[in-house]
Amino acid sequence: MKNRKILYQSALRHLRTQYFLNVVIVFLVGFLLRDGYQYATDWNQKLMQGDFSYELRENRKTNFEILQEFLSEVHLIQVDSEHLAETTAEKYTMGYFSVIVNEVTASGSFGFGILNGLNKILFHGKIAESVTIFIMMILSGLFWILVKNLLLVGKCRYFLERRLYPHTRADRILFVYRTGCEKNTAKVMFLRDIRQTLWNFTIIGGIYKYYEYLMIPYLMAENPNLTSKEAFALSKELMHGDKKQAFLLDLSLFPLALLDGATFHMTSVFFLNPYKECLFAEFYAKLREEKNNQLEKPELLIDDYLFDTPGTVSYPETQCPTLHLEKHRWLTTDYEKNYSTETLFLFFFLFSLIGWIFEVCFYLVNEGSFINRGTMTGPWLPIYGTGGLIIICLLKPLRKQPGMLFASAFVICGALEYFTSWILEQVAGLKWWDYTGYFMNLNGRICLEGLTVFGLAGVAVTYFIAPVSDNLLRLIPADKRKILCRILGILFLTDCVWSVFHPNTGNGITEGFY
Repeated sequence: MKNRKILYQSALRHLRTQYFLNVVIVFLVGFLLRDGYQYATDWNQKLMQGDFSYELRENRKTNFEILQEFLSEVHLIQVDSEHLAETTAEKYTMGYFSVIVNEVTASGSFGFGILNGLNKILFHGKIAESVTIFIMMILSGLFWILVKNLLLVGKCRYFLERRLYPHTRADRILFVYRTGCEKNTAKVMFLRDIRQTLWNFTIIGGIYKYYEYLMIPYLMAENPNLTSKEAFALSKELMHGDKKQAFLLDLSLFPLALLDGATFHMTSVFFLNPYKECLFAEFYAKLREEKNNQLEKPELLIDDYLFDTPGTVSYPETQCPTLHLEKHRWLTTDYEKNYSTETLFLFFFLFSLIGWIFEVCFYLVNEGSFINRGTMTGPWLPIYGTGGLIIICLLKPLRKQPGMLFASAFVICGALEYFTSWILEQVAGLKWWDYTGYFMNLNGRICLEGLTVFGLAGVAVTYFIAPVSDNLLRLIPADKRKILCRILGILFLTDCVWSVFHPNTGNGITEGFY
């Protein structure tokens, strides 16, 4: 590969095509792959103000510390016990469940999580903690294998199609599930991760193998029927002689990565991450073109429509050699559809539930404790449901304009969040959220980063979440949907009445939050 300048230009051109949808796809998949969007500004502000509770939350065990502790317990190395006790004391100041969550999430990999669990049970006698760690690691591992890795391949598929087809839909991130090749793709990606993890112990070998395995997700995105042997061999052949080029592509993005911290992650969200996806999709296409005749088995690269457009604006699904049109049709998205009143009613509860789950998980990961967020007792946050319905109904004319949709969702969600906070404070005299200390916050009721997330979420709801959810709801018989609506309505009204007299309050709900 001789000219990187052409790659940069092509990637930038394809990034501009349906720009906001590209941003949302990367944000949505990244949200799942990395367990959420991490706010940077409040963390920095708290440290500047002398609140080191954030520092303690970040002071979790690295993989090296886990390995170091394990080796010290089997007397292979010696560790300063006083220093280890100090860090352990810091770590164990937020409650029992906090310890469990920290042990699982801090380890950084499935293997180190298991090693940490073994260390607890073999040398510290903490059987209950070990069992909990193992259970959570198993659940995390299953999600990683069956969801995260398949979404990673789906994201590659989306950007490969996006190169030539401007009307590529958001549902392409679920491509693997519609091919019937979930098990095979999960197996190949799992083996890639295992091999990469083992090579990482050698450091230099880990870097070398990272670039050797770099094309595997793209290969699986083109042909999810590839065996693990075929996928590894093809990636090795494609990257032969071009690992340096891939490294230089990564290196060229490093200045933007440095800028990301100064812009409170906005650089990554709105440019760096989606641009990198476009860039490496171009890189794969270029490698495939240049080395197709040099491959031992070029016939395994079977989807020529990804690289030679037939002159249409959308990928010709009927010509796809791996896509089963009747497989999981509910995973398709038609964002221009009209939704029935009954569906909108159920959407309110669905979005309210998603918001509740998001906030509960956010506190679970960061605080290590279960906190029933919101003003109500039930598992719903009505502000999310209301915002979702406003975006779907009021912003319907903007569905073909992702940029305007994002801006409008940004403003509407900001107004909704601000006035909801003001009303709650006036009525109950309490705050259920406070963004004081965040960059560009307004009276602690709203902040720039939060509204950015809501704006992107609004686009995701319009183009992906709502259409797929509607398809799922249609699978429920009409009479049962009506019963479900009645039950949810009664429960919600009951909760509303109860919450008027007994609002949900407490630590992490109306106090001690951040």
